[in-house]
Amino acid sequence: MEKLVMDVVNAGIALFRSGEEKLKTAVVDLEKVYTDLKSKGELDKSPESQKIRDLLSKTITDAKDAIGKTNASYEEIVTKLQANYQSIYAQLDTALPPQLKEKAKQALDELKALIDKVKNKQG
Repeated sequence: MEKLVMDVVNAGIALFRSGEEKLKTAVVDLEKVYTDLKSKGELDKSPESQKIRDLLSKTITDAKDAIGKTNASYEEIVTKLQANYQSIYAQLDTALPPQLKEKAKQALDELKALIDKVKNKQG
């Protein structure tokens, strides 16, 4: 019985190690794909890409400015973020290839849901 338990434990350890190696490999592969995509994106100097970068930069700046003001209301912050969100959404529709467009829109839809949630709490 003791040998059977040890065999099961050893098999479990081997299974864990095998899964651990596959996970490490997957993480390395994911990092490589991310780095490749990031590099390709940085090389894209098209007007559409620059518009998206500018809109994202403006969104971040507006959010920082609004949050930095002691008298800024949530409504003011949300209104600015929502306006920038709508601009970004429209730009993505024309600038991204179809395979990336859906993923980007899903992320922006999640952002819109958060904005709406904050807006509804204030209303």
